[in-house]
Amino acid sequence: MASILTSAIIVNAKASVTTYQNTAQGLYDELKALIAGLSANNFIGDASSGFNDFFLTKATPALVDNLLAPEGSLTAGINNMLESIKTQLLDTVDPQLGEVNRDPTSAAK
Repeated sequence: MASILTSAIIVNAKASVTTYQNTAQGLYDELKALIAGLSANNFIGDASSGFNDFFLTKATPALVDNLLAPEGSLTAGINNMLESIKTQLLDTVDPQLGEVNRDPTSAAK
């Protein structure tokens, strides 16, 4: 069965992206605290330092910057796409088609 795209669907999708972002950030914060505690308490020396550097320079950009950054991340791209769909399709094309459907002679003008 076909569904009709509405502004409510876009709003719900954007809310889901925000929920995902908040959940992902919370999980990252927990992981960061766990690694900081591990490095500070039980895991010391050069291997610990290297692991901590790896987490900060490799894992953090992948987990935070590429996924959650306000500009250029996956979730920012999804939000931009949803906003473009709403603006270009629902806010622009649909009202224009509505006008044409109400007054078919306006298309000939």
